[in-house]
Amino acid sequence: MLRSIFTYAALLLVIIIAGCSSGRKVFVEHDYSYETNFKDYSSYTFLECERDTNNLCTEIYEAIRRQMQVRGYKLTAEKPTLLVNYGIFYDNLRYQGYMQPVIKNWVDTENDGFRYEPIKYALDKGTLIVSLIDAESDQVVWRGYASGIFKGVENSNNHYRSVVRRIFDQYPLFAKGYDPRRYSEAVGR
Repeated sequence: MLRSIFTYAALLLVIIIAGCSSGRKVFVEHDYSYETNFKDYSSYTFLECERDTNNLCTEIYEAIRRQMQVRGYKLTAEKPTLLVNYGIFYDNLRYQGYMQPVIKNWVDTENDGFRYEPIKYALDKGTLIVSLIDAESDQVVWRGYASGIFKGVENSNNHYRSVVRRIFDQYPLFAKGYDPRRYSEAVGR
């Protein structure tokens, strides 16, 4: 009897948590260039965000900086290999994306047989687009985006950090010469 009450309570808790988080659905996707050698990038700098009055750009800047740091990229003003640009769109947005293989799979195989399959998105109000640009060619090599980022903001202090993390979950690559195992060992000491 006690076991069934515990099971029922656990199931109820899962349903309540799922119900609370359903209003915070954020659509996340990414696109990338097949003409890019992602293994050559090691450093970056930021391009300016359109300034806003509520410090949103600063909060997103810090979240992106953390994600790049975790991947081993060095922030530098001297000859960066990547430029990071991001923008916040407050209205609904129509966006041309692409259906592509998972970026990690493509980087590992560099299969030239893959083709871009265009897909049109109707993105909700509150879209964050993060672009990684090759500093030498000025070409966008990767773009991650999240739509509906203003949903559920009042409920979380780390909402935008979480949104940026979800965008960068789509970019599981590391900087040239960076070994995440060494980093985690050094942190563990």
